[in-house]
Amino acid sequence: MSWLHTWSGFVFAWLLFFIFITGTAGYFENEIDRWMKPEIAIVNEPIDDLAILDIAQQQLTDNAEDATQWYISYPSARNPYIDISWLQPANKETGARRQWYEKNLAPDTSELITTRETSGGEALYRLHYSLHYVPIVVGYLVTSLATMLMLIGLVTGVIIHKKIFIEFFTFRANKGLRSWLDIHNIFSVLPLPFHLMITYSGLILLMGISFAPVVDATYGEGQKMHRQLYNETQAENITKQFIALPAENLSLESALNDAKSRFKDQAVSYLGLIDRNTEQPGFEVWFDAQEGIEFAKLITYRAVGGQVQIEQATGKKYSAAEVYDVLEHLHEGLFADTYLRWLYFLSGLLGAGMIATGMIIWVQKRKKQQSRFINVIDKLNAAVVVGLPIGIAAYFWANRLLPVEMASRAQWEMHSLFIVFALCSCFCITRAAEKAWQNMLWLAAVAYALIPLVNMLTTKHSILSSLQNNDWLMLGFDLSMLVFAGGFAVTAIVLQRRSVIGSANAHIKQTVKGI
Repeated sequence: MSWLHTWSGFVFAWLLFFIFITGTAGYFENEIDRWMKPEIAIVNEPIDDLAILDIAQQQLTDNAEDATQWYISYPSARNPYIDISWLQPANKETGARRQWYEKNLAPDTSELITTRETSGGEALYRLHYSLHYVPIVVGYLVTSLATMLMLIGLVTGVIIHKKIFIEFFTFRANKGLRSWLDIHNIFSVLPLPFHLMITYSGLILLMGISFAPVVDATYGEGQKMHRQLYNETQAENITKQFIALPAENLSLESALNDAKSRFKDQAVSYLGLIDRNTEQPGFEVWFDAQEGIEFAKLITYRAVGGQVQIEQATGKKYSAAEVYDVLEHLHEGLFADTYLRWLYFLSGLLGAGMIATGMIIWVQKRKKQQSRFINVIDKLNAAVVVGLPIGIAAYFWANRLLPVEMASRAQWEMHSLFIVFALCSCFCITRAAEKAWQNMLWLAAVAYALIPLVNMLTTKHSILSSLQNNDWLMLGFDLSMLVFAGGFAVTAIVLQRRSVIGSANAHIKQTVKGI
């Protein structure tokens, strides 16, 4: 079990660290989106739901008359702004493809605001399961394999530590390898339920790809058959009823009013108009769920046979799909409030710390061999553990420094992340391992500390202005960057001091030995 724990963790350690860091960032993808779109006009004062509908519907009528779907996003704590989006159908005459468009609305002027093209928080989040620069199926398969080995590492880790909870309360400082083992145990045991949940649920969410041959053999081959299987197994129980609303009066406004009368204490999150320009369009009203691990409720209105019919999903038809939904909601944490979201985030960071300390322990146990291979692994550990956060900082820098009108701007934001990540790896290879760690930590501290300054110099936003305008998401992002910078700086100082003490002790030993 000890051998299996060591090697199941080591084989994909760098990839698992990448998955944990990018996946953890995903818990704040909405907040990252807000920072990366500084042009967005936030809503500071409460606005009536019907007033939002009026200004949004007018803009959609003017700009998306031919669209097949309309959506209006209402302000919320995580998204304090009004957005409209629409699905524009393909146009054979012009060669235009079927495409989604999204615009922000200014609450005071009702004007459309065009935000900069950006990959945003969602692209950062998607990295943790689809990777980048590889076909998406390859990304799914590789991350599934890494996740399976992660699960093996977690289970064997529990088995080999017979006194796991006693060891959790043990920390021996300045004891070299023993200290690293104690830190590794703390990072592993404290959020152990989270580690097990996030790893197992991650495997389940990707089973449609990793178990594709099983589907081929038992249900049918090809994408069409896989989609049919998914639709059948994920079928919803739908309740339908007719209501006393004349069909000719059915509109977004009447649907909104009726839905609010049924869910009086719940906030509207979205309004949707689907199947536009057809004989039977659907009017959707989405609410924040506010119960359990569900994050949204949907009620749909349609005119059927001269009457208005409402549809509402009440849960999955099959038990397996219900289990899948529970695991999916737990994994993504979309239901989480602010405090629980921070708990998710901190647990994810502890998971990344667990992997990083495991990588360091692997090297420390083999350093006496003094082989070139172990030395290279040590340098690459620094490149991954600190270089990836520096790459993410570069991603944020690119959002502010790349020209707003630049072609393929969103793609170049992501390119910036990987270019800087690669440069960090090259830098670490050319340095002594100990120096590589110190230099990288200081570079990370500077990179994150300057992000609020770059934000202030390139936009109208700053820590002070965000505070004055109650723009809490922008303020929180900038302050978080300073906290990360402080963490990297403190770690660099600790490493430097230990390096100085270690060199002094070595010098004393040599002097005494010479005497």
